[in-house]
Amino acid sequence: LAGTTPYPLRRGMAASSSVSGAAARCARGSLRQLLLLLSMSMLPLASCTSTLSLPSNKPIRLRKDPDVLHFTAGNLVFKASRLNVQRLRGGGAAQGALPKYPSNRALKQDEYAPPFGTLLRSRSGAFFSPTPTPEWFENGIIYQIYPLGSPGEDGKGGGFFGEVPADNDLTSPPKKRLLELRQWYDHLEALGVTAIYFSPIFESETHGYDTVDYYQIDRRVGDIETFRTIVKELQKRGIKVILDGVFNHTGRKFFAFKDLLKHGADWMKSPYREWYFISEGNSTYGDPFSYRSWEGHEELPELNVENSEVRDYLFEVGKFWLGEVGIDGWRLDVAHELPPSFWRDFRSACTEANPEHVLLGEVIHGDYNTWVGPAKGLLHSGTNYQLSKALWSSLKDHNFWEIDSAFSRDRMLYREMSLVNFLSNHDVARVATQLENEPQLLPLAYFLLMTVRGIPCIYYGDECGVKGKKEDGDAALRMAMVKPEDEWPAGGRELFNNIANLVQFRNKHEALKTGSLQTIYHSNTELLFARISDTTGEVLLIAVNSSPEHVHPEVALGVLSKPPGTPIKCLWGDGADAGAINDEYKARIHIPPYTGRVFTLTPESPPAETQATEA
Repeated sequence: LAGTTPYPLRRGMAASSSVSGAAARCARGSLRQLLLLLSMSMLPLASCTSTLSLPSNKPIRLRKDPDVLHFTAGNLVFKASRLNVQRLRGGGAAQGALPKYPSNRALKQDEYAPPFGTLLRSRSGAFFSPTPTPEWFENGIIYQIYPLGSPGEDGKGGGFFGEVPADNDLTSPPKKRLLELRQWYDHLEALGVTAIYFSPIFESETHGYDTVDYYQIDRRVGDIETFRTIVKELQKRGIKVILDGVFNHTGRKFFAFKDLLKHGADWMKSPYREWYFISEGNSTYGDPFSYRSWEGHEELPELNVENSEVRDYLFEVGKFWLGEVGIDGWRLDVAHELPPSFWRDFRSACTEANPEHVLLGEVIHGDYNTWVGPAKGLLHSGTNYQLSKALWSSLKDHNFWEIDSAFSRDRMLYREMSLVNFLSNHDVARVATQLENEPQLLPLAYFLLMTVRGIPCIYYGDECGVKGKKEDGDAALRMAMVKPEDEWPAGGRELFNNIANLVQFRNKHEALKTGSLQTIYHSNTELLFARISDTTGEVLLIAVNSSPEHVHPEVALGVLSKPPGTPIKCLWGDGADAGAINDEYKARIHIPPYTGRVFTLTPESPPAETQATEA
């Protein structure tokens, strides 16, 4: 194959000659030719020479014209139309675009070790090795705050603090809105929050994902000294701080991209030409070059993290905020779009600054094992999109088959991970809106969030029953937070108290924090699953009813390896105990309408003095 004009083949292409002899030709040895041609239909082809020799008795004759390429194999003719492809412009999702990182695939066994050896040296000279996922994270409750935002038509938008300008003029004095967070300190503590994850907060042009300066806090909410103060105050209250690291792309006013714009048509002379994916052409901004951007949004040019200078720069950013400022971890934007080898090396760099840090990757697509692997030197955790959606939609659709499928996938693929679950975030409709047609389901959604396997994350305002539709734009999802003393949405304070009590209940039971999960029974509206702690031996039975009727399912409990006569005592939810496991290893469980219940199958330990007497 020669030339530069691509001709991707299309399936279902018309054959201009008879196919009546196809079967006979395959039988005479042409099957190999046909299969090869079909496999080539999945690849972009270049314009070709007149003859392509294949390992068969006869060559296949090719006829080329400017617009159509014909492939002839005996009486079979395959036709492919010309497709003009722009390799970089339009981002990784552009038609015909080449893969951004061929290395974005699961690492081999010998690639997991940190590149500088399993032992690393800290600034003080001490040696250490990459740490497992910190307990403060695995056992925690995360609270997401979106500090920036775009004001809506009613003027009430502007992120958590409200009235944050949609655009950053990059010249105004810092507005220290971050200090206003103090009025929610007691609110956060009462809810049981142990870590705050701040969505993008670095100096940016608009929403935070178009970074201008990774070493400065966005002036619309404060400055770095203000942020240091907030970090220290939160940590004093036992609340860790996680920042959003947007390292896949920058804004157009980031210093490296500004230098490219300054050079203009001479962009090849810029020392930062290899920091991005630049090619000949023009951008929609009229730039004299084309570049790869995140999902085609050219205000977000994508960094080339396989460039050594870019890597070193981002590693220093990671270490600065962990070591110099004192944050506790990173939430990493679109982590699935960057190679796992980058995250492996980023983790090694971060470990030098703070061995107890955590790296939480936003992983939406693909197998989470590619990027997440605490014991492999990769990210400590990831966002569990496949389970998080099922937490509310299985209630809304009265279809617990969906969540059971998510449980099975989680158990088969991710049982060694502690992933983060959520009901809402800054990109999707709020859960109170999703369930507004049947509001009795909203407390059940939080009951599931706190009882399934994984780390719960609450999006600010959700605990108060705040609503927001995705169809109304991002501003509707990033409204100002209701103040503790203000009027809350109807039922908001009751919801808050219910969630706070669930958090306290979760904290008391190791099985709910780190135990495994085993589905026991499910129908469209009834769900029972067990949480089992390997460390304490605690066994809990979780029962959920999403219907308006009382239900009494009889379930088989033999999988729990508990003998007949084991009592089933209620710890949470309305209703009496469930008796005991019968001789058939079954039990009948009563679940009231729209209710979640928790039972224990772990016999109570005798009092200490009784144990001593028996000993």
